[in-house]
Amino acid sequence: MKRDDEIEIIRASLAHYATRGAFRSFSEVPGRPGKLEFRFLWFRDVTFRVTYEAAARTLTFVDFLPAVPARSPMDSELRRFIRGRSASSLPDHRRVDLKKVGLAVTNRRGAISLLFSLKAAHIEYGVKKSVHLAYDVLMDFLNESQYVEYNINHFNLNPEMA
Repeated sequence: MKRDDEIEIIRASLAHYATRGAFRSFSEVPGRPGKLEFRFLWFRDVTFRVTYEAAARTLTFVDFLPAVPARSPMDSELRRFIRGRSASSLPDHRRVDLKKVGLAVTNRRGAISLLFSLKAAHIEYGVKKSVHLAYDVLMDFLNESQYVEYNINHFNLNPEMA
């Protein structure tokens, strides 16, 4: 498959979520050739940024979770949660098949990014699983009681609803 075809699959796959109403204010930010950047409102009207580096086939949810100190309990728990998303005990529709898409978590200057290494034969699968995993982090991982204050401070949770 040609890189241009892969890029179009990335665009179409992410735009699909906007068409369905999952992402709002979805837009592609002009950039350099071979690099795509998208911005959209998603969870609790927070703006998210996703980039795609065509040469490396890397889809990244940039600064996905802000203000998480490296090696903090939250950082460690998130990494454990993410590793668990590829467990064979999960049903196929919830599991990330690491033979089809690579997965890494980085923490730079206290901001966690999720990196997905897409395989040429599984571009669409990789985009779908990246969005689903990001959603699981927002809806399942951050739903734990110890993250209420974090949600209030960074994800527009109404304190009266906590």
